[in-house]
Amino acid sequence: MSFLKSILKPFVEFKEGEAEPAKDIEKQVVKASDQSETETANYVPPNDIDRSPSFTSTPPAGSAAANPEYKKYFENLVEEANAKNPLFQGTDFKEFIDSKIDVEAIADETTRYKTAFNVLKRTGLTKERLVTTGREYINLIDRDLKGFEAAYQQHYKTDVEQKEQLLQKKAEELKALTEKIATLDQEMKKMSQEIVQSKDKLVSNKNSFVLAGEGKKKEIEAELQKIAQYF
Repeated sequence: MSFLKSILKPFVEFKEGEAEPAKDIEKQVVKASDQSETETANYVPPNDIDRSPSFTSTPPAGSAAANPEYKKYFENLVEEANAKNPLFQGTDFKEFIDSKIDVEAIADETTRYKTAFNVLKRTGLTKERLVTTGREYINLIDRDLKGFEAAYQQHYKTDVEQKEQLLQKKAEELKALTEKIATLDQEMKKMSQEIVQSKDKLVSNKNSFVLAGEGKKKEIEAELQKIAQYF
């Protein structure tokens, strides 16, 4: 049984194997929470909530789509933080998104968002916690992206820049040692291929990883925008 179903169980009867009727959920939940909607609509989050993630790098236009494994990585990152990080104990942004999915059968988006939120309010969820934990998930992804950026820069320096410097040295040797032209020419060709392969692989992996993270951030941002719009 889903998280939302377990909360609705005392109020709505679900038959085994059946999806919950959208209209019944809407009537039961919205009616029960009518008195709290005015409070929710007028709520203003505190000014100290961080609304500007520090990591803003964007993959170049035309870059490859995010690797499914990287997308799964960020999904697992959020899942693990939700399960183990004390900051996310209790009902928060993650449970709200999961519960919203449970009521996807409700066609009207405004009603769907308010239904999921008003049900979870019974567990102590507030708009402040909803927005704050959503921002914290973004910060969590930002920290991981920054760690990856540092590792990427180190590998790029080792696998690309140092080989480029060595390539330049070989070119200078070629000028001074004409008798070794044939040998040095082969070394340069081989090294150039290694550089291209290393650079292409690193850049492709970086763009794919960053795109996956940025994509997840945009998903959360879109949800937060709708939360701000509807509540």
